[in-house]
Formats: sequence, structure tokens, C-alpha cells
Amino acid sequence: MKKVLINLLLVFIGIALLLYGAMMPLLSVIGIRTQGEITVIHREGGERDEAVPNRYSYSVGYEFALDDGTIICGNTKVIGNAYSAGISKGVAPVRYLRVFPYINALEADTEFSIGTIILLVAGAFLIVFVIRTGTKVRPQERNRKKKLNSETSTRR
Repeated sequence: MKKVLINLLLVFIGIALLLYGAMMPLLSVIGIRTQGEITVIHREGGERDEAVPNRYSYSVGYEFALDDGTIICGNTKVIGNAYSAGISKGVAPVRYLRVFPYINALEADTEFSIGTIILLVAGAFLIVFVIRTGTKVRPQERNRKKKLNSETSTRR
């Protein structure tokens, strides 16, 4: 039972990775394009702990208006240096789903990138891994089944 729950969790994580990896590139294809405005840019925490020095995480807040006047807010993370996030306040194109506008992103984030490929491959790997290992019969079980089959056939 424990193995089944772990397998279900891994499949769920794999599906989530596939959906998240496919969402951004799909927004560039099926998403509605509108003009938004970057309203907030602020640095989070200290210097990033990575091999390249002088790298910082920035939170970028933006908002855009729907056709009916509803204002939708969104945010994203970018990596910049100590003095600049590499993005400026002002007008920026935004993509969103018409049926659920809370799924949105800056248009620059919807491009197909190596990050989306990694997410898609990782999600597919998890699902395939669970399917392959879940259907295999372990060697001990296989030997036990052979032994049971041979015992029942000799008794007849």
C-alpha cells in the first residue's frame, strides 16, 4: 500500500511538472496578448549562493486590465546584478488565458527555453519511471510465483 501511495505521488508530481512546463509556451500560442504595466521591482534577500558572483533575485510585480476593466495582478522572478534587475518599470506585454486570466505571464517569460524542456523531460521521466517500475515483477516474486506454479502442477 505504501508503494502505491508513493507511486501515485510521483505520478502526480510528474503530471504537475508536465503541465507547468507546457503552460508558459502554450501561453505564447493560445494566450491573449495585452499591455500591462510593471509596477514593482524589488530585490529579495542577499547575494545568490552560486558560482557566478554578484547575482541577486528580484521580484517583479505587474498588472493589466481585462476588457471589462477588471485589474489582474501578477508577479515573476528575475535574476539581475547588484544594481539592476535587467527589467524596468513601465509598459510591458502580458499574455493570459481568456477563460482564467489569473494564469498569466510577461510575454518575455512565455518563450520556449531550456527551462521548459527540463521541466517537460523531468515530468515525463517521473511518469515513465513509475510505470516501468510499477509493472515489473521483482526477482524474488518471480521465483516465488515459479515455485508456486511448479508445486501446483506437480500435485495434479
